Amino acid sequence: MGAKELIAKYKSTEDQNYVAELYRPYLPLVYGLCLKYLKNKTEAEDASMDIYLNLLKKLKTHKIENFKSWLYVVTKNHCLDKLRSRTEKYSKENEAKVVYSEQVYHPDTEGNEEEVKKLQDCLEKLPENQKKSIDMFYYQKISYKEIATITGWTWSNIRSYIQNGRRNLKICMEGNEKQ
Repeated sequence: MGAKELIAKYKSTEDQNYVAELYRPYLPLVYGLCLKYLKNKTEAEDASMDIYLNLLKKLKTHKIENFKSWLYVVTKNHCLDKLRSRTEKYSKENEAKVVYSEQVYHPDTEGNEEEVKKLQDCLEKLPENQKKSIDMFYYQKISYKEIATITGWTWSNIRSYIQNGRRNLKICMEGNEKQ
């Protein structure tokens, strides 16, 4: 029985054995694709099973002309969603660590007059949005939320402007030290 017949039988009977028979030959393809994206055997195995469970729902509502191509897209999208959720979780957990890491220059540094002068010169060279965000956050001690209210920028934009501004300040300050 071909893919179209198996799908039709499943739709009419809702017997999962038809989906199992349909899915079985494609399991190595699905697992391999999941492994390629997720780079973890256990996660790839779990994703392969999740995709099978999703098929039970999706096959009822989707009109499928080429099952192999459709399954490939379903698998790829499932893996990309997993990666996205992993990235979102990682970024939220590590946000403070990144923003306040020592690898990026912190402009609220007290130093000798020459150091402060260099910092002010570098601050003037920053793009306006970075300069304004750093000034408000570090010098005026205004929170992200208040900066958003004042400027109309999103919280994410402000965080990005501050991170990029700090990085650019560090580059500028290191460049000035070499001269």
